[in-house]
Amino acid sequence: MELRFCFIKKEYFEERSNYIKMLDAGNADKQSRRTHLCIQIRKDNNNYYIPLRNNLGDEVRKFGRIGHAVPSAKRKNAGLDYRYALIVNDESYLEEQTEKKIPESQYRKIAADFDIITKEFENYLSGYIKAVKKKRHLKEPLFKESSLINFINILDEQSH
Repeated sequence: MELRFCFIKKEYFEERSNYIKMLDAGNADKQSRRTHLCIQIRKDNNNYYIPLRNNLGDEVRKFGRIGHAVPSAKRKNAGLDYRYALIVNDESYLEEQTEKKIPESQYRKIAADFDIITKEFENYLSGYIKAVKKKRHLKEPLFKESSLINFINILDEQSH
C-alpha cells in the first residue's frame, strides 16, 4: 500500500449533507480542504480516508485509541483521527495532493508509522463492527462519535 494524501471534493459532502457525526458538519468548503490519508483495508476492499486534525489531543483516551499523533512544530496536538474516517469508493470524489500540503516532519512520521497506523485503524474498525453487531456503537465512548455510523450498511454487508 502506498502513502496517498488527498482532499475529498466538496460535492461528496454536499451530496451527503444528511450524514451525522462529521467533522465540520455543514461546512463543505472546510471539509473539502482537510487533508485525508487513504488506507485501503484489504479484507473489505473499501477505501478509508482518515482526516488529519490540528488538535487531536491524546491519541489514547481512557476508553481506547482514537487516532495516531502526528505533531508538527506549529501544531503540537495534530494527528490522524480514526473516529472520523470516511469510506470513499468512488475515485471521482477525490483530489490527489500532487504537492505536499503538510509539513515534511508530519509526512515523514506518517510514512515511518504507516504500517502501525494501518494496524491501529484496522483494530478500531473491527472494534466498531463488533460494537455495531452488539448494538453498542452508540453507547461505547470509543465509537459513539464515529462518522462510521454513516456506513453501517456497507460495513454490515461485509461482515457476514
